[in-house]
Amino acid sequence: SNVEFKVNPWKRLFILAYLLFFNLNVEGSLFFDRYLNKKLPWFDFPVKRIFIQVGFVLLWTFVTIGLPFTAWYFINGGALSYPQGSVILFIGSVVFLFGFIGTSMTVNFFKQWQASLLDAEHFKQEKLKADYRVLQNQVNPHFLFNSLNVLISEIKHNPDTATEFTRKLSKVYRYVLQSKNHELISLEKELEFIASFVFLHKVRIGDALVYSTTISEKAMQKDIPPLTLQIILENAIKHNVANEENVLRISIESEDDNKLIVRNNLQKIENTDSTFTGLSNLIKRFELLKKEGFQYEETNNEFLVTIPLIEK
Repeated sequence: SNVEFKVNPWKRLFILAYLLFFNLNVEGSLFFDRYLNKKLPWFDFPVKRIFIQVGFVLLWTFVTIGLPFTAWYFINGGALSYPQGSVILFIGSVVFLFGFIGTSMTVNFFKQWQASLLDAEHFKQEKLKADYRVLQNQVNPHFLFNSLNVLISEIKHNPDTATEFTRKLSKVYRYVLQSKNHELISLEKELEFIASFVFLHKVRIGDALVYSTTISEKAMQKDIPPLTLQIILENAIKHNVANEENVLRISIESEDDNKLIVRNNLQKIENTDSTFTGLSNLIKRFELLKKEGFQYEETNNEFLVTIPLIEK
């Protein structure tokens, strides 16, 4: 006699749907993990990341794995009876799912941890290089000799100004030396330093340099990398004519309390090509700080630099 095995087509459909939703769960969880890597990196938002990710995995698992069982409940007339093999498959797959996703999250965590250590070391090396370049540029013979020549002249013709000049020069070099110990510094302190820096140049070129600031109180409480403004002002003074007929005007303004706009009128020194090395270095420093928004542009009449401010 022939023996026929009849399999309930609903059971086949149930198992097929279950496997489909199981794969959907795995892919969805891994996709969300990659998405959070961009939006909520582990080392920037560790607590928030773990709560959101675990919550999503549980909810997603409940929706995708639970849907076939919910459908079977209604198909079976509201009875809580499921095929034994399906129940075993469900328990095993859930255990596998959480183990797989947990392992994936752990591997991802350690990869980001290793990458963050490499970024930190890279940032440290770049900062040392940048500090050395800034220090080297500040203590170059041209700047120092100009300052000493001005000081000698002022001692002879204007002793009072010479005393103030010496005090400002001392503040400038003290700030330069101390700044290498800080990744960030308050905008307020940076502007105090810039006031001394501008004073030295104004004693040398007089009213040919006009400097002004319009900074909000909120912006004043935020931070920037030290010597950022010095590099920008030095670039403006170095590459533009500044005399009685051609006054160089430099202004610093806050915008939306979140960024600064530094602008100067254009009156370029002929036969001087700028490579914008200092500004390019600043872009790298902001990139290493993971702060977007630093940029510079040249119009017909002005040179503008946008500096993003950093929350303390």
